[in-house]
Amino acid sequence: MSIVIMSYRRPNFMETDDMFLQFEDDLDNNIAGGSSSVGDNTGSSSQQTTPTPRRRAQSRLLELERHVAINGRIPMTIAPGAEKPISPHAVRFSQAIGVCVRKTFPVRCLKWTDVGREYIEVVKGDLQRFFVLDFNDQAMNRFVEHQMLTTFKEFRADCHKHFKKYSDPEEARANPPNALVGRDEDWHFLCDHYISRAFQEQSRTNKAARQKQPYNHSSGSKSFLQRQYELAERRGQPVDRVELFRETHVRAGTFVSQAAEDAHNQMLELQSQPIPEGSQPLSEDEICD
Repeated sequence: MSIVIMSYRRPNFMETDDMFLQFEDDLDNNIAGGSSSVGDNTGSSSQQTTPTPRRRAQSRLLELERHVAINGRIPMTIAPGAEKPISPHAVRFSQAIGVCVRKTFPVRCLKWTDVGREYIEVVKGDLQRFFVLDFNDQAMNRFVEHQMLTTFKEFRADCHKHFKKYSDPEEARANPPNALVGRDEDWHFLCDHYISRAFQEQSRTNKAARQKQPYNHSSGSKSFLQRQYELAERRGQPVDRVELFRETHVRAGTFVSQAAEDAHNQMLELQSQPIPEGSQPLSEDEICD
């Protein structure tokens, strides 16, 4: 079965940093549109462009390996009742999951349920090189597998976005994304899937659902709990959900949408309402939900 990104093994990263970075350079040339494929080391460093998100992610993974070699594996837990880790290393943990998935998962799986358990277990094993994880904890299992699913869907979305660049499906078939160059069978399989009636109908359903969402957020890959934790640490005091909403829906000093700003103003209005005698103030959940 085809693999999204060529696997690689590093028995001793201190001895193979240069090889790993060369692999990243070749991979980035391949993804960004360079003429060389993975494993072709003929390209010069002068041809490198601005680091791609994937290169930055893999560079962070290399930094993580160095950190672990010096300090030991990073304990990562989820508090009782929580859904995600709250830790200074939580974002790094999510990034590591993404990199491991992209180099391990098959391309030709149409649904998460098509991904064999053996691939999921390989990713979990890779993560345990860097983190102390208890996969007997169901909350940890749910979080890690959800992050795997997210990365899996993002790769599929990137392939579909490339397909949509072409108005003629046959032209699309003849021009695979650089990540799938040399894997014509896989790319043609995806192209056939994209033009199928079932996929077209599902795409229309998904588009309608997205249009119903009132607003996006600006929190990136960080969970709201992680942002709340970081804000509280930085300010030295708790951060309520109203303030958290503002912090996660403002970009460059401006709300991400008018709907988000209206929702925040409504929260402030509810928060500032006088409390009638004998009544209880509204809870944060009542104000924000």
